[in-house]
Amino acid sequence: MPPSWLAVRTQRSQEISLGLILGLQGVIMFVLAPLAATGMVSPVFIDSFRLVLAAAAVVLLTRHMVVAAAIIATILATLTLSISFRSGAAASVFGLERLGAATAFDLAVAWAVVHVAFGPGRVSVYRIMGAVILYLSIGLVFANLYRACAILLSPSPFRGVTNGSRFLSESLYFSLTTLTTTGYGDITPSHPFVRSLANLEAVIGQLFPATLLARLVSLHAADRPGAS
Repeated sequence: MPPSWLAVRTQRSQEISLGLILGLQGVIMFVLAPLAATGMVSPVFIDSFRLVLAAAAVVLLTRHMVVAAAIIATILATLTLSISFRSGAAASVFGLERLGAATAFDLAVAWAVVHVAFGPGRVSVYRIMGAVILYLSIGLVFANLYRACAILLSPSPFRGVTNGSRFLSESLYFSLTTLTTTGYGDITPSHPFVRSLANLEAVIGQLFPATLLARLVSLHAADRPGAS
């Protein structure tokens, strides 16, 4: 039985939303993060932007009002706490809280994207975009873990980094060079736990494009008109 007109329209809308989410994710990772490193943008602003991205992803892809309301309530609570506590021990505690919230929302983005990108239906270019979003989300989640390690572990678990506002950009830089196994060597982990995290991210970074993403691309090519 062919899908209904409403189902096709809903699927098309969700797939187009993946393109918008990929664009917002690119702005965070490749525009706002470097601006934070130069001091032109506050790290709190970037974390807030990430929460908004996650909310948009969940709302656009799931269209569930209860989930949307929960996302918005969590955003407001997180921003209120982040603004209220900015110094001393409280700053570290709520820095971890903000990191936890950002990680939760990154995972929410990944969950919403997986639901659409790997759901039933024709494999389109938008579904491939969804796989790219998921790949970049892995880099964001690991960057959060590295930032948490920098707060919790003493002395610094990294060599070649400066703790503080710049570490937002540096942790993302380290995460992406590890995920893609580029490994420039200017930032290196010195703590055994962080080294283990880096090894895990490198393995995921190798397996994801070679298996999942490659499979989607091959299915898209096979589904194109005229494909044998």
